[in-house]
Amino acid sequence: MLYAIVLSQIKKMKQDNADIFVPRVSPKPGLLPAPEKLNAFLDGMKKEGYLVTLVNGIGKVREMLIDIDVFEQRRKLEPGLQDLRERMVFGVLRHSRFINEELLTAAAQFQYQLKALIECDFESPAEFIASAEKTMKKLKRHKIDDMVRMGRLTEMVEERRNILVGLDARWAALTGELRDIVDFVRVNLLRIETLCHKSIVVLVEIGLEKKKENDLIEEIREQFLQELKSATGVRQLTDGDLEKAKEICDRLAKKLSEMIRDDQYSLSWIYEVVHDRAKGIVAELDGLLDDLARMKAEERRESLLLYQKIGQVLISLIVDFPAGLRPGKIDLGATRNAHLMEKRRDMIDHLLDQAGLERRERSDRRARQERRKAKDPNYSGPERRINTERRTRAGRRVG
Repeated sequence: MLYAIVLSQIKKMKQDNADIFVPRVSPKPGLLPAPEKLNAFLDGMKKEGYLVTLVNGIGKVREMLIDIDVFEQRRKLEPGLQDLRERMVFGVLRHSRFINEELLTAAAQFQYQLKALIECDFESPAEFIASAEKTMKKLKRHKIDDMVRMGRLTEMVEERRNILVGLDARWAALTGELRDIVDFVRVNLLRIETLCHKSIVVLVEIGLEKKKENDLIEEIREQFLQELKSATGVRQLTDGDLEKAKEICDRLAKKLSEMIRDDQYSLSWIYEVVHDRAKGIVAELDGLLDDLARMKAEERRESLLLYQKIGQVLISLIVDFPAGLRPGKIDLGATRNAHLMEKRRDMIDHLLDQAGLERRERSDRRARQERRKAKDPNYSGPERRINTERRTRAGRRVG
């Protein structure tokens, strides 16, 4: 009953990924292509030999999104058959929203608007105006034929100038839309980066507190004793039985504690992969946006090259998927003991659930009475670990 109440409260809590990659609202709705038009654009570009990597990458990410949903449905029906590596990777991807349909749409829309920007031809009207003005300077005003020709050229020059005015407006609208797409991706990547950092902190806190771990270990002990009593039947347990049972329980508790610790490190590492990938993409975008901000209005060719580079960064975000985020059948220290595996799955579910709650929804460790105060001579709790006692993976950041 108590578990059901707690579960219902958790479900009501706002998730901290609620504002990550929500559908983008364009400042220029008229520029947004309809979904079917966007798909036709991608298909057409691929047939012409362009954007092949992007189109293929979008297809692979969509397949992974389907795999994540299918896994989640299967996990709820048959929790005992789930692959723990997939549970962790898919759990982090679902929580962080590092892959999602809105990101794929944004990358495709960027290429759609970029192609329209490339097609803005300022050179032809400008060259015609320059050539016409040069010709008109050679015409004689006292000649009727030259005057007629001058009149026609004047009208045509005015038409080309109006075309340039329209192109200026279209260029401004398209670059504004491109910038909005980049800002949309960048801001959401920053949110993902913050979320992953927070989640790693939460996992470390849970590892230090060990409350859930201790509860699961106690459940293992109780289950084992219950099975022992059932197996012995009416025979009274001897001291030898209890001593042997204690040794077995201690071994099981140690094994479960080791698996939980390894899973906490594995989850933290997956979050760190997402964090570092998001941070790296943001850094690349920031560098290009800084260069773009220094461009003058008439430096359209240079600006266009920068927008193309930004488009390549967005493509790499989808195509160059980190190997650490690819699910695979990897040995995570599995055991044949059904009770241990059940508790291990419960702990992984607990870690992902807790990492997904907003920070303000969990109790503040600083408010606990048993918390150690600095230089408190009366403190009798466990000592903090020093750096040499901390377990870290090779290549992980320390500190």
